[in-house]
Amino acid sequence: MLQSSTKFYEQLPAKCCNRCGETVEELADCYHTECYKCSETVFYPLSPIFLSMYNTAIQE
Repeated sequence: MLQSSTKFYEQLPAKCCNRCGETVEELADCYHTECYKCSETVFYPLSPIFLSMYNTAIQE
């Protein structure tokens, strides 16, 4: 019996950076294979609340 497509995608393992192994955020229109730190990419969030959360995570 076939499982639903939703259940299939929920069971896939988290995507990881090819260099450091850190979990990479999956985006619908992007195919990143490295995290922002390893690719030395500057990320400009659209939401001010995400900006504060992102800066807190970096400082820890």
